[in-house]
Formats: sequence, structure tokens, C-alpha cells
Amino acid sequence: MHSEVLAVSEENKLAENKLIILYLLRKMDVSLSNTEICQFALERNIMDYFVVQQYLSDLTDSDFLEAYSENGTTRYTITKEGSNALSFFQNRITGWLKNAANDYIKNNLTRIRSEYETSANYFPEINGEFLVKCDVFGIDGSQIMEVDVTVATKNQAQLICSNWKKNVNSIVAEIFNVLVKE
Repeated sequence: MHSEVLAVSEENKLAENKLIILYLLRKMDVSLSNTEICQFALERNIMDYFVVQQYLSDLTDSDFLEAYSENGTTRYTITKEGSNALSFFQNRITGWLKNAANDYIKNNLTRIRSEYETSANYFPEINGEFLVKCDVFGIDGSQIMEVDVTVATKNQAQLICSNWKKNVNSIVAEIFNVLVKE
């Protein structure tokens, strides 16, 4: 009897942990990297790294999540099937776990969206210089601004990419202000 109760308890915990991953992705409404999902689970002692990896794999294999690679990072989005499963079983997520997810979302959504909605990459050119492409995208994926700059060194290209990602909001605002100034 005791082992049966433990088995049911473990099954419920497994289901709840998978559901909270789906919940997090649906509430964020933007794809999340493997690192961001792990950060949520590890900082709150919900799951360890290996369990998160197993659940992400299970959810992807079950077509509840879609995984894709972007700039060498695996990102996850919830599928229609995952969203339907979450709607049906969301009541199995305990209140404290939903609160933990909601707190994470509240504290990280702006940062994650700004990281997702920007890109900065550089490409070597035939003449030895580097082309740096910096973009800002809207939530719907439409391109808001693109800045292309050619620089002499790889170090300059890396610095521009880093600074774009760190300061995109102020850079875009400054460019806009200069362009509309009379």
C-alpha cells in the first residue's frame, strides 16, 4: 500500500513538472532557451538539470513542444497539442508552483523578450573586413529596424554585437530621435 501511494505521488509530480514547463512557455508567449527553462527550475528547486532535460525531451517527442536551434542555442515553443493538454490538465499544477512560474515570468519577461526580439551577428567579407547585422523585431516577428555596419576587425564586430544586445533599447531610441529631429 505504501509503495503504491509513493508511485502515485511520483507520477503526479512527474505530470505536474511537465505541465509547469508547458505553463511557463504558454504564459511567456515567446520561445525559451534550454538555459532559461533550467534557470527557472533550478533557482526554485523544482527539478534538477537532468530531470529538466528528460522532460524537455519527453515533451518534444510527444509533440507538446517544438525544439529548434537558433544561433547554437536550443529554443522551445509550446505546440497546439501542448497547449490543449495544458488547458485540460492545468488544474493539476499546485498553487505555489504556478506562483513560482508567475513570479519568474514577471521578473524575466521583459529581458527575455528583448533578447529574443533582437539579433546581432557578424560575417567575414572577402576583403578581410566584417559585416555586422543588427536587427530589432516586433512581437509578431516583423522587422522594425536593421542596422548593417562594416568594420575592420573581428574584435570590433564582436563588440558591436555585444553592445547592441546590451543596449538595444537606448540605441534604437537614439537613432529614432536623431532621424526625426528637425
